[in-house]
Amino acid sequence: GRCVMSAMYVDEKQLRRIMIDKGIKTINELAQKSGVSKPTIYDYINGKSPMSEAFIRLCQYLEVKPSDILTEK
Repeated sequence: GRCVMSAMYVDEKQLRRIMIDKGIKTINELAQKSGVSKPTIYDYINGKSPMSEAFIRLCQYLEVKPSDILTEK
């Protein structure tokens, strides 16, 4: 069976809510400011499991816990 963690992905609505709170308008801007590439962020939103250094960096930049922006498929 597949690992349970692989069923997690970034909840785009929640991510965008946090971005708005921080005054970040686009994924492009988020990528530039957080140092996490745009394709990587889109991968997370599109269901690629976000367990990586880049994801941790993104959460640290947004000042959220990973669980705050993850949702289950």
